[in-house]
Amino acid sequence: MKKRYVFVVVVAILIGLIVIAYAHNKQIKAHYIETQEKRIDLYFKHNLNNYKNMKVTDFHKTPMGGYFIVGYINDDKKYKFQASIDSGSNNQYQKDIGYHEDKLGKLFKEKDPKYKLSVDEIIEKEHLDKSEYEADPPLFFFSGRLE
Repeated sequence: MKKRYVFVVVVAILIGLIVIAYAHNKQIKAHYIETQEKRIDLYFKHNLNNYKNMKVTDFHKTPMGGYFIVGYINDDKKYKFQASIDSGSNNQYQKDIGYHEDKLGKLFKEKDPKYKLSVDEIIEKEHLDKSEYEADPPLFFFSGRLE
């Protein structure tokens, strides 16, 4: 009887720890996504003409350890973009973006990618607080709904 009681207590403690770890990881994931969205928003503000807003529709981890973001700008789904974050860039969005040249491409101030400012260059140029635009990725990134 005593062994059974100890077993139940240990299982209850383990379940509690798992629930707490999951909730903590979920909070870190939400903060990471929010921070990367701020970085992409900053990139668009400085590199696009007539930029108003951005909507992210998908944010997931790739098999190679990076992250892939899909969305659109100015409440117009024809201005779709795909942004990527690779693990080599300290898991922070810089300026890797894909888009249709004949749609979203027309809004860029600079047509040549080498003249487009990266997020770190914008932060330095505008003297922004770098800590507001950086976040560590979560330990586990379970793809799911964006909340």
